[in-house]
Amino acid sequence: MMTENKDQEKALRERGQHYISRGELAKALVEFKRLAEVTPEDLQVQVQIGDLLRKVGREPESLIRYKYVLAEYVKKGLFLQAIALGKLVLKIEPDDEETLQVLKDLSSRKEDLLSQKEVQETSVPLLFADLSEEEFQQVLARIKSYQVDKESLICKEGEQGDSIYVVSQGKVGIYKYNIKEKKEVLLNVLEAGDFFGEFSFFSHQRRSASARALTDVSLLEMTREDFDEIKKAYPNIAEVLLTLYKKRVVDTILALSPPFNALSPQDRKRLVERFSHKVVDANMTVIQEGTLPAFLYLIKSGRAEVFIEKDGKEVAVGHLAAGDIFGEISLLLGRNHTASVRTVTRTELLMASKNDVEEILGVYPQIREILQEYGRERLEEARDKALISRDVGKKWI
Repeated sequence: MMTENKDQEKALRERGQHYISRGELAKALVEFKRLAEVTPEDLQVQVQIGDLLRKVGREPESLIRYKYVLAEYVKKGLFLQAIALGKLVLKIEPDDEETLQVLKDLSSRKEDLLSQKEVQETSVPLLFADLSEEEFQQVLARIKSYQVDKESLICKEGEQGDSIYVVSQGKVGIYKYNIKEKKEVLLNVLEAGDFFGEFSFFSHQRRSASARALTDVSLLEMTREDFDEIKKAYPNIAEVLLTLYKKRVVDTILALSPPFNALSPQDRKRLVERFSHKVVDANMTVIQEGTLPAFLYLIKSGRAEVFIEKDGKEVAVGHLAAGDIFGEISLLLGRNHTASVRTVTRTELLMASKNDVEEILGVYPQIREILQEYGRERLEEARDKALISRDVGKKWI
C-alpha cells in the first residue's frame, strides 16, 4: 500500500511539473490538488497550490492557502519559512492584520525559534541572533521575500552585488564560469538556512559567482539600500553584520590562503575574532618598506598598490583588492617589510596584531619552516626584477 501511494505521489508530482513547464497552469493546479490529498502533511505542496492559484488570477484563494501554511510553519517553529511566506502574503495584501501580527509575534519569539535544533544547524543564527527585538523588527520590515522558478537565474557572475540572500525553501546552485572549459561549473548546493551574496555585498565588489534555482525556491533578500537605512537608526546592526562578515568571509579566505590553511578550524576562528576594523582614506601608506611588521591585514573593500624603492624611484610590483591578505610573510618571519603598501581608493581594512597572530600560530612551527624556505627563493627572484607580478608583490610585503 505504501509503495502504491509513493508511486501515485511521484506520478502526480511529475504530471504537475510537466504542465507547469508547458505553461498549462490550470492543469498543473488540478494535479497538485490531487497530490495534496495524497500527501496532506507536505506543506510545500500547499505553497505550490497557492502559487498556482495566484498565477491563474485567483488571489483570494491563494491567500487562504498561504495563511493556512503560515500558521502551520509557526506551529512547527519553521522560522525562515514563516518569515518568507508572511512577507509574500503582505506583498499581496499589505494591510492584512492577521499576518502583520504573526510577524510581530515572531520578533518576540526570536530567541526561542533560533534555539531550535533545526535552526541551529543552519546559518540563520549568524544573521539574527545578536539583534535586539527592536532591531530584528526593523530588519524584518525591510527584508523582502520572493519566489523563483526552477532553473531561473538569481544573480550573475560579474554583476554588481547589492543584495544578500537567504534560502528559506528549495535548493540553489552556485556556479562559476571556467574559462578553460568554457562552461559553468557547479561549486555548491545551498538549502534552507543557507545564505549567499555576502562577499560582494560587504566588499562592494562584483559577483564572483552565479546563483541559479535548482528547484522552485523561496528567498529572503536584504538590499544594501535597505541595510544602509536601518544602519542609520540602529548602528549596532553594522557591527552585527561585520561580525557575520568575519565569520563567513574572512574564515573562508584564511582557509584558502597559505600559510593559514594549515590552521585547524578552531584556531582559524580564534584568529578571525582578533581582527579589528579600520577605514583608510585614499593615497595613504599602510605599510612602509623597511619598517618592522606590526599587523596582518585583510582588505574588506577598496584597492591598494604595492611598490618598492629602486634607484630612488617607486616601482609598482603589485595590486591588492577585496579579499587579499598582506603583511603576513614579514610578520611571520620576523623581518622588516620589503615593500610598501598604499591605498588607491578609500579602503576598509581588517587587522590582527602581531601578538595575536603569533599567539595562535605558536603551535604551528611548520608554517614558519615552510615560509623561510619559500621566502629565500622568492626574495631573490623578486629583487632581480624591476616589475613583478601581483602575487609576488603581495607575498613580499
